[in-house]
Parts: sequence; structure tokens; C-alpha cells
Amino acid sequence: MASKHKENRSESKLKAIFFNHNRRQGFSTASLCKINMILNYQNFYEEIETFETFPEKITEVTTECFKRVFGCEMARTSKNIVYIWRAEKRIKRLKGESDIIYIGQTKQSFRDRHYKYANIHANSKANKLKFQYIITNFKSISITVANFIKYGETLQKAEGQLLWWYFQNHCEFPPKNYTQTKIRNNTIII
Repeated sequence: MASKHKENRSESKLKAIFFNHNRRQGFSTASLCKINMILNYQNFYEEIETFETFPEKITEVTTECFKRVFGCEMARTSKNIVYIWRAEKRIKRLKGESDIIYIGQTKQSFRDRHYKYANIHANSKANKLKFQYIITNFKSISITVANFIKYGETLQKAEGQLLWWYFQNHCEFPPKNYTQTKIRNNTIII
């Protein structure tokens, strides 16, 4: 109970600092009162549950299966997004477990970004080996998406923020992420 009370005081203090700083910057009180949540690594997994999920899942390592997922209507209309590839079962990480396989971003539609690579995902030696292992051991792969602006002022910063929160939880990046991030914001207030 004491830790919950301390957490609420910390959240209130952060909101007050944010409010006062931005009030001095000329933001109206009305717009600043819309702040209703603090995002950080502690509520990262709760937050990504708000992402929208594509109706199709990657259930086998074939070009056709990747094209079916990457070509769905939701993939065609999802633009300016951050996205997460998630396994059905959790994967052991350096610290803890996670169902997250990859965190990415795209300005164009998800379909335009990935459809052309369906054959490479299914048939290149490295990708085929990795995806086959994931599907065999951790079941189907879902794609979840969200508008990026909530997590950073640019697509790259939003992706970096999600990667940093993942890293704070697991002391490493997701298994399919080969790039790292320089983003080190612990908290975002929205």
C-alpha cells in the first residue's frame, strides 16, 4: 500500500512539473488539464494492449501467409504508425519474458512497407530459420499497430521510445530488432 501511495505522489509530482513548465511556455490551462496518463516502462505492456491487431496472423513460414497478413485491409490503411510483431507465447529474455518479436515504424502504409518483402521473410535462410523456430515454439505471430504521435514527435523517436521501454524491462532489444536506439526518456506524459 505504501509503494502505491508513493507511486501516486510521484505521478502527481511529475504532472505538476509538466503542468507548471508548459503553463510558463504559454499553453492554456484547459489544454494542459487533458493530461491523464504517464507512460513509462512500468506500464509499457499495459499500453501496447491498446494497439490495434491485424485480423490475420502469421501461422506458417510461406510467402502466401506473409502476403495474406501484410496485404490485409488494415495493413493497407495503417500509416504513420509504430508496430509490434508479437508471438502467441512469451519468449525468455535476458530479464523476464516477452511476446514481442519486433518493434518498428513506418510513414507509408504497413502494406507498402512490408508486402514486397514477404518472399524474403519466408525464404531467405536466416529469416526462414528464425520465423520457423518462432512459429514452432511460440505459435502464431500477430501484428499490432498504433499512431506514433503518442510516443514521440517523429516516427523514429516514437519507435526509439518503445524500444527503450522494452530494453528497460528486459536489458536487451527484441529478437528481430537489429537496430538500437539513442532515446533514453524514462517517462512521457500525455
